[in-house]
Amino acid sequence: MQYLSEDLAKDLPKGDSFQNLQAMEGKVYRDVQGRKTLQFELAGKSYFIKNHFGVGWREIVKNLVQLRMPILGAENEWRAISKLKSLGLATMTSMAYGSRGWNPARKQSLIVTEDLAGTISLEDYCKDWRQNPPEFVLKQKLLSKLASISRTLHQGGVCHRDFYLCHFLMPKDCLDGSSDQAFELFIIDLHRALIKNSLGMRWIIKDVSGLLYSAMDIGLTQRDFFRFIKTYDDMNLRDSLAYNGAFWGSVEKRALSMQKKLGSVS
Repeated sequence: MQYLSEDLAKDLPKGDSFQNLQAMEGKVYRDVQGRKTLQFELAGKSYFIKNHFGVGWREIVKNLVQLRMPILGAENEWRAISKLKSLGLATMTSMAYGSRGWNPARKQSLIVTEDLAGTISLEDYCKDWRQNPPEFVLKQKLLSKLASISRTLHQGGVCHRDFYLCHFLMPKDCLDGSSDQAFELFIIDLHRALIKNSLGMRWIIKDVSGLLYSAMDIGLTQRDFFRFIKTYDDMNLRDSLAYNGAFWGSVEKRALSMQKKLGSVS
């Protein structure tokens, strides 16, 4: 194991930690070719584990032909979690990371994170906003928080690449919009995150348009979108549209294209 937290290590059976973790059983959330995500409990604590079993040469070649860097295992998420922590963003807490094998097509790896219990995804929380609008104060807090997180992420050189409402978790005890208590939004599912010294504009557009697409059917108003734009650009709306109008036009165009191609998120 390249990393194993003391809290998790003390509760694991004696022996090969990698094999013990890989053999954990629990509630399966995702099971696709080469990767399996499940929730398990150990010593009364809840964790999530992503097991990677190798992507195969076909997937590697396909990515290289498309000029994409293939994601070979859990290391990318491990690095992304560390990067987000360094940017001061709330995300998962790594409890274990390990990899085995030298063949990139068959390399096995895993990452274990603490269960972010007591949270709800923004996709689930916002899905009935059109029929049951949220409290005004809470909605504005969420919009400002999302925009601020997005700006920090992109200025820090990170493109999530699956930047949708479902990948933001909100503590349930913050659902009372009248509370002045500060709250965090946890960013999850960093499996495909791209980390660079400086992001190209196409990557930023990809992220922001994905977020817009995932929020297009929850009943937001034009003023809501303008609030997001002002916070993201950290300037007044007039200047934002004057200096970054082309960027926001590209974001809207891509989001509408996604909606036409993929349909409604819900």
